[in-house]
Amino acid sequence: MTTPHLTTLDQRTLRSAFGAFPSGVVAVAASVKGQLTGLAASSFTSISIEPPLVSFSVSTSSATWPLLREAHHLGISVLADHHDDICRQLAGPREQRFDGLPFSVTEGGAVLLTEAVATFDVTVHEEVEAGDHMIVLLRIHQVGAGDGEHPLVFHKSGFAKLHRDDLDPTRLDGRINGAEVESGPAPHKGDADAA
Repeated sequence: MTTPHLTTLDQRTLRSAFGAFPSGVVAVAASVKGQLTGLAASSFTSISIEPPLVSFSVSTSSATWPLLREAHHLGISVLADHHDDICRQLAGPREQRFDGLPFSVTEGGAVLLTEAVATFDVTVHEEVEAGDHMIVLLRIHQVGAGDGEHPLVFHKSGFAKLHRDDLDPTRLDGRINGAEVESGPAPHKGDADAA
C-alpha cells in the first residue's frame, strides 16, 4: 500500500488541491436599488432541510458582495451544462454581467436565470467569517425546478459536464452526510447516457 505524496503547503498547491474537487456553479443575483448585481460561485452547497438552508462562500475582498447583501431577496440559479458562457460573463466586468442574459426578477428582487437546473429565492440567514472568505448561510423561501437538465461542473479551474456511462444508475440506498438518502424513481435509461 502506497502513501499519498504530500507537499509543503503554499497557496498554489492548496488552490490546485481544492480544484481537484468538482463542484456545481451558481449565479447569486438580485436587483438592488434598481441595479442588477450578481456573481458566480462554485462553493454552493445544501445545509439543512429544517430549517431550509443553503450556503456559498465569497472572498472577503469581493467588491460585489457588499452591494449584493443589501438586497431584500437573493436569487440562486444552479447553472446548466450549456451555461459556461453565462458563467464567464458573470465572472467578468460588473456592468456587463447581465447583458443579453435571459432572467426574471421576483417581487422581492431575486434575479433568477432561465434554463437553470434549479432556482432558489433566499435571504441572508447568517454570515460567518472564515479566513479570507465569508460563509454565507441563506434561508430558502421558494424553490423551483428549472428548464435545464444537467448542471455545469467546475473542475481544475475549467468547466466540465457530468456523464454516468459506466456507473450504476440506481439511486443510493443508504446514508450520505449522516442522513438517509430519500428514495425515489431511478433516472430514465436515457438520462444515464446524457448525465
